[in-house]
Amino acid sequence: LSWSRKARGDAILTLTIWVLLVGFSCACVVVECQAGVHSPEDSIRWVSTVVLGTAIAGWTQCMLHVCRALSAMVDRYCCGMAEVPDILQAMQEWNVLQAVLLKASVNIEWGFSAAIVAIALTVPLLLTDFVLLGARPSVVLPLVPECLVTFLFTRLFFVAAGISDKCARVPALVNSLSFGPDTEQRRQLLTDYIVRSDAGFYVHDIRLTTQTALSFMYMW
Repeated sequence: LSWSRKARGDAILTLTIWVLLVGFSCACVVVECQAGVHSPEDSIRWVSTVVLGTAIAGWTQCMLHVCRALSAMVDRYCCGMAEVPDILQAMQEWNVLQAVLLKASVNIEWGFSAAIVAIALTVPLLLTDFVLLGARPSVVLPLVPECLVTFLFTRLFFVAAGISDKCARVPALVNSLSFGPDTEQRRQLLTDYIVRSDAGFYVHDIRLTTQTALSFMYMW
């Protein structure tokens, strides 16, 4: 239920941002026509912006959908272990879970890398345009679609990082559970195994966490 609700919310938010992107693009065309500075090249530019924005919105929504599913799998693992505290079963299910996390992250890592590069390049260019051209409405309005696209990428970045953060909190949950009498040593072995597995969301063998995302934003 939580996964379906979040997925539905993501779809609504992505659709809203896409509508705003198209609306601002159309508004820019109207402003340019009223000012008498619109040309056929401008029409091609704004049509390209809308087409590219549509593709990016769909692309980020697909990756966001996968990330939400992976996050829900970690939640389900924790709930299942709390309901039926069995050490052997917990270890076997953790093996399956970390394998699925790794396989899924490898399958979408190139798309994710492209999103990271887009964020790294878009914001400096936006700030450069803003500083050089000033804060006039005729300058700010065309920059809004790019800002919306950057928001989509940034949100995807932090949702994916949240998967690794959830995995990092699983050992604490294991230590808080009771698996029966005389199971403290085996519980500690399970905890150590989960810690050393270092499961999470990986992009080209780099574990993506919220700390990583914040450090990237700080350096950027």
